[in-house]
Formats: sequence, structure tokens, C-alpha cells
Amino acid sequence: MPEAARPQESNDVWLTPRRFAALLALLTLVSYPQVFLGFQTFVFRDFGYFAYPIAFHLRESFWRGAIPLWNPLNDCGTPFLAQWNTQALYPPALFYLLLPLSWSLGVFCLLHLFWGGLGMFVLARQWTRNHFAAAFAGVVFAFNGLMLNSLLWPATVTALGWMPWVVWLTERAWLEGGRTLVIAAISGALQMLSGGTEVVLLTWALLTVLALAEIFRGELPRGQTFRRAALVVVLISGLCAAQLLPFFDFLNHSQRQAGFFAAQWPMPAAGWLNFFVPLFHCHPQQGVFMQADQYWTISYYAGVTTAALAAWTACRRRSWRVWVLAGLTLFCIILALGDATPVYRWLSRHVSAIGLMRFPIKFVILPVFALPLLAALGLAGRRAETRSFDRSWLVLASATVALILAVVGWNNRFPSPDDSRRIVFFNGLARVIYFAAIAGGLFLADKISELKLRRWLQLLLLVLVWLDLFRQAPQPPSVNRVIYQPNLQRTPTAPQPGVSRAMVPPSVRDRFVFAYLPDVAEEYVNRRMALIWNCNLLDDIPKCDGFFSLELRNHAGLFAVDPTAPMLDFVGASQIIVMQTNEFYWEPRVTFMPLLTGGQKPVFTNDAAAMQTLLTSTNFNPRREVYLPPTAKAFVTATNFAAVKISSDRHSAQCIEADVQADAPAMLVAAQMYYHPWRAYVDGRLTPLLRANYGFQALEVPAGLHHVKLAYEDRRFYLGVVISLGMLIGCLVFWQVQRRQPVPGAETPGKRD
Repeated sequence: MPEAARPQESNDVWLTPRRFAALLALLTLVSYPQVFLGFQTFVFRDFGYFAYPIAFHLRESFWRGAIPLWNPLNDCGTPFLAQWNTQALYPPALFYLLLPLSWSLGVFCLLHLFWGGLGMFVLARQWTRNHFAAAFAGVVFAFNGLMLNSLLWPATVTALGWMPWVVWLTERAWLEGGRTLVIAAISGALQMLSGGTEVVLLTWALLTVLALAEIFRGELPRGQTFRRAALVVVLISGLCAAQLLPFFDFLNHSQRQAGFFAAQWPMPAAGWLNFFVPLFHCHPQQGVFMQADQYWTISYYAGVTTAALAAWTACRRRSWRVWVLAGLTLFCIILALGDATPVYRWLSRHVSAIGLMRFPIKFVILPVFALPLLAALGLAGRRAETRSFDRSWLVLASATVALILAVVGWNNRFPSPDDSRRIVFFNGLARVIYFAAIAGGLFLADKISELKLRRWLQLLLLVLVWLDLFRQAPQPPSVNRVIYQPNLQRTPTAPQPGVSRAMVPPSVRDRFVFAYLPDVAEEYVNRRMALIWNCNLLDDIPKCDGFFSLELRNHAGLFAVDPTAPMLDFVGASQIIVMQTNEFYWEPRVTFMPLLTGGQKPVFTNDAAAMQTLLTSTNFNPRREVYLPPTAKAFVTATNFAAVKISSDRHSAQCIEADVQADAPAMLVAAQMYYHPWRAYVDGRLTPLLRANYGFQALEVPAGLHHVKLAYEDRRFYLGVVISLGMLIGCLVFWQVQRRQPVPGAETPGKRD
């Protein structure tokens, strides 16, 4: 064989992007054939209770031709588009908006799993110049435990799917400039619009460190690198302004405002061992295994071979990228431990963005992204150094096997209460077998000189990596799509939008949290009938609570405990769920009030007193009085109860209209959560909309007959739309201008912005 051909063959260029994409597509299809073929779909945990109902509501709004700015069916009214993870502005969401939802949403998630694996291949190939190492990283990233678990959250798996593309294209943008700036901005904007907040934050944390390292190295003009990186951020922010402006406004008025901090659900102290034995100290739950005190992800296992190669790379390779990835991996694993280390406690009190992560375990996202890249760098570096089995790798491999056996032995000797010695033993044994097979295959691949045989062996190794990842633990079950059929028959008849609401008291809702049935489908239908979390959206049933990352601050304060009877009357609760032993039923309530009432006497009091009265007092009479903050006195002339007749009231998602006849100036009260984008109009004239009963809406109407309109007008959204469209047009113009310029790759990187 000619010597000139050896470098190319050693880089395994036969694994082209097209061939790897075909392999990855086949592995994805084989992993979930029942979902692709439409026989079954996902339902486990948040997919059924959050993701699917949200997608259903978005789809219904889409086909009505409405922009879903406000959701009137949950939390007595709450922002919808501003939640961000609802994907209301994510363009690829058209896939499940146009196609049958019970099939397309699951496939949508799997397509992003495939997209993430392909992106990791492209990124790792750029960094390593080794196609097999890149393919190894691509398979690991696509099928690691966290990615598989993220199939339950469309926003998270979507953001993960874009993560390697954003890193690759943004790095190219600050190296090359030109049209790559636009491509990087578009990919970054798509990830931003996907709604995976924590993934986006960690993506840009990584890119910030990479950019600073590049600037510090000084191989490129520092000012130019900084300007290009900053320009990409500005372009992304502009393209996503329609989503970001409403989100930050909502965040400022939510329960997770500045000062909110939650350290629940950290990685257990020994959780890092689950990178080697994924079922260590895990307990069974509906066919899957969960760590103790951490219920966000079932697994974050990236493969024993991946972890060992990453450790080998960190010890042996002298590369700035290796140092960045290894340092961030270690730092994020420490943060994932939460309050078990002083690092997290200190940062959470001095860096407000830490609180946005909500659960410390989410910091594991970055290690799961970095480990495949470190492994790929190790594979490429080891083969570049020598074609023999390096002694240091042999030592590390032996230590890895010893660690797995020690973990299994420790679990056998000192199991946790829910551990199964037998399950953990066989799980650890399987990891050793896969690790030995893959490590041995890597050794043989280096020794085989016959190209065809080596290619088949490399293909087999990638399949073994997939098997190790996909079989590392039982995966969440899929079920028949029929469970998502809308309009279930109910007794009694469900409340209607604009008329009344259903009430699931917090004490009852909490009993459902860990009350699992063996059959996942039966459990889902049972909870859907109970309107638990967001299941009400599937049947267009309004209720007083919901299941969202953000909720208006005042709602969080009022509905943290079971409401009193007067409060139930005020919010229009015509049905309340009652739990007896392990069974529930819906109890009708005949004393509920309409959602729009009038004539109440204004009582001016501070928020603390109003909240205390609403939460605990049975003497509160919402038909006769309304509590207003002292600042509302300047806008109210009514002083006493007045007779008010309301007619022709019409309710829609973002508008309430009615004709109001009042004998004297009177208060009109809407049992809908107060949020400042709502505007009140009396006979077409803007009227102050007041916060009433701690967190609801009220306005004053003059004596006589008047037409009243409450409309949701989110000016930040419309301003964001203008900015986003302007930025998009600017990007298109810049793209056209750059097409007339020489191709960036044809000149030395770093010559123009």
C-alpha cells in the first residue's frame, strides 16, 4: 500500500457524514420502531402530563389561527408563549402542528436525537480530524442516558439536538467571519427558541470559556475573535426577541424572580459512580430505575468506555480543548452535587443564573456533552501516537474494571434499602463485558491492516457502543396512542371555559405524585380523569392549577394550600376532586360564582392582610367585597356595594367582553390572574386595571350602561416580533452581500468580520 494513502486510511474517511447519518438513522429506528411506525408513543412522566398537553394546546391554537399568548385553562389564567419551553415560536414545531400529534410528537423528539448525534459527529470530526472517533462521539451523544431520558421533554431533547451544531458553527463564525456568522446565528436562534433553558445556558457557558481560551491563546487577532463572537450573540438575541422579551418579563413577575433558589434534586453523593454502574443505588419505579432524592433524569450514563477514554485523554493529551472540557466536566459534576459541596451554596448566593437551573442535577448536561468529545480526542490522539496498545490505557482500563467490580461488591455488602443485589450485579457485569469487548475491539482495529475487515470491525464497535448505552437500564415504556384521544366522557359534565373551573386541591394533587399504578397506560388515563397537572388541556377544561416551570408570583402564593369555601366560590370552582382512601370522585359545587362579577365594596388593605384573609378566613364574602391595594385608591370612586347587572358576557382565550349596567360607580371583578399586559376598556376608552383580591383583576365602571372589554395586549411580544423580523431581514441582506465575496474557506481565517 502506498505510504501516501496511509494517513487518509488511518483517519477512517470511509465513515463519511452521509454514511454515519445512515447508520445513526438505522440505530434510531431500531431503538424505537413502534414509535416511528405509529403503533405506540411516549407517555412516561412529563411527556404525558406536560409535553403532550402543551403541544396539543399549541396545535389547537395554531389551527384556530390564534397566537397563544395567554392560557385561560390553567392557573386561573397564565402566560403561555412566555413560558418559553412551550415551543410556541420554534419553527420545526410545524412538524407536529401539521401532522397527527399522537404520532408526530414522539417522532419529532427522535428526529432531534438523531440530529444531535449527527451534529456531534460533525463537531468531533472538526476537532479530531478522525472519522471513527467522531462516529464514536456521535453514537455516544445520541444514545447516552440523559439524551434518551430527554425524549420525555421535547424542549430539552430539541435543545440538546442543536447543542453540538451551535458549538461547531459559532466556533467557525469567530474563526472565519462572513456568512458563517449568519449560519451560526440561525442555529443558535433555533436552539434558543426550542425552549431548553438549561441546555441553552450551558451551551453558552461552554462557548464563553472556549472563546476566552481562544482569545487568551492569541493565535488569532483577539479583537476580531471577540467582535465576531459578540456579534453572533447579538444576532441570536435579535432573532429571538419575540420569545425573549415576553419570557424575561414573565420571569420578573414569576415565583422564580430574583432571590428564588431551589437546591432540591441534586446528584447523590455517590452519583458519579453511575457513570460506571448506572443502576447503582437506584430503585425501581414503573419499570425504570430512579436515583434516591433525584427524579429529574433516569440516567446520565455515557458508557464506561467513554468515561475511561475521557479520563485517559485528560491525563495524556496536552491540548487547550482537553483542559477546557475536562475542567468544565469536573466543575459541573461538583455543582450537580448541590448543597453537598460549599461550591454550589456559594455560587447560588452570588450568581443569580444558578437559580435558573432549578435542580442541581441539571448541571450534568455539560459533562454528558463533554465526555464524548474527550473520548473522541483520546481515540484520535492515541492512534496518532502509536498503533500499539498504550500501557497507560491498559492501566486505566484495568482500574476501570476494578472500580466497577468494587462498586458491585460494595452494593452487595452494603445495599441501600431499595437496591437489588442481583440487578446491580448483572448491570455491573454487563458493563464490564461491553467495556472489555469495545476496548478489545479498539485494540484489534489498530492491529488489522486489511481495510475491509477493519471497517467491519469499526462498524461492529459502534453497534456495541449503542447496545451498551441503550441496554444500560430499562427505558421508559411506550403505550398505545389511543390514550391521548380528546374529549373523554365524564360524569359529571366538565366545566366549560368562561363559565367555571375545576379544582384539584394541593393536598389531593400531592397524593397523586407518588401514587403509581403498575400499568403506565392505566395510570395515565386515571390521572387524566382526575385532571392532574396539564391533562385538562386535552379536553379544554379550565381549572385552578397547572404544571409549568413558571407561574405568576401571586398565584403561587394563593394556591400553595387548600383554598377555603369562599375562595372556591370566587374562582368559580364548580367541581372539586375528593379523595377517599385510594379512590377519587368529582363533587359538584353549586355556590360557585361567575368569573365576571360586579358591585363589590372596595376594601383597601396591604397584600399580607389580603392574602391571609383569602387563605384562611371563612368570613370573606367575595360577592359583597373586594380587596384592593392602598395604591388603587387614586383610581376608585366607588365606596360601597352597588347593584350591577352583567349581560352578553363573552370569553375567549385573550379577551373578555360584557355589557354592564350599574346604578352607581361600581367595581367589576374578574376571577382571572392579574398580569400587566391585560388592558381594560370601558366604551373603548382605556381604564386602569387594578390588582384585586391579592392576585386577580378589577376595574371601576361608571353608573349607567357600558361596554367593558378586557384584552391581553403583550406589547413586549409585538416589539420583539418587529425586532426579530428586522434582524432576520438584516441577516438575509448580509447573506446576499457576502455571496458576492470570496468564499471564507478560500482565504486565511481571521481576515474579515
